[in-house]
Amino acid sequence: MDAEQEKIAFDKVVRHHVYDYVMQEGLLPTIAETSSALARSPGDVRDSFQRLADGHILVLQKGSGEILMANPFSAVPTPFLVKAGGRSYYGNCIWDAMGIPAMLKQDAVIEASCGCCSTAMNLKVTNGSLGEAHGIVHFAIPAAHWWDDIVFN
Repeated sequence: MDAEQEKIAFDKVVRHHVYDYVMQEGLLPTIAETSSALARSPGDVRDSFQRLADGHILVLQKGSGEILMANPFSAVPTPFLVKAGGRSYYGNCIWDAMGIPAMLKQDAVIEASCGCCSTAMNLKVTNGSLGEAHGIVHFAIPAAHWWDDIVFN
């Protein structure tokens, strides 16, 4: 296996670790945690995180290189709290929040609020279906442009 193939293989292992970890722990793993779990240097993990970010798999925090987003999960609190399987997760937006129960294959309650008036909007996902809800989901930016500035959009 050449060096490029080794990087691709390692990135796949890192990606699996990131998603397995967040689904089990409710938090995204740090560089240090990933380094320890995979018995690789922090530099190797940091480089892998960057390659995964370059491929739009992860979004990294500026400066630290730590994970900010592993869609649909957020490493920081957001207005889109998802409660499922006895854990809490944050989605980056309502779209991601609804994706979390689908990814976990679990029922969930999503605590969100109206984007214009901040009225509480709680949603229930049961057996993979969204329960009765009132309101609309509005995407101000077309999906084709979300990655133009994924943190803002």
